[in-house]
Amino acid sequence: MKEKKLFMASCPVCGRGLFKGAADSYVESGCPKCKSFLKIQFTASGFEAHVAENISHSPAAEEKK
Repeated sequence: MKEKKLFMASCPVCGRGLFKGAADSYVESGCPKCKSFLKIQFTASGFEAHVAENISHSPAAEEKK
């Protein structure tokens, strides 16, 4: 049986290691260190990580600021 190749994705803002994933995997999550919201796409050659804008307009989110 062929083993899947796993890649380790890190935050592009602060460098913290975050997730392991195989090709064609997708994760959206926040970095616990710098609080950036990230969209991570694992590909056959590694991963791509993009910082997403926080578009929350809920009153509860505004009160925390």
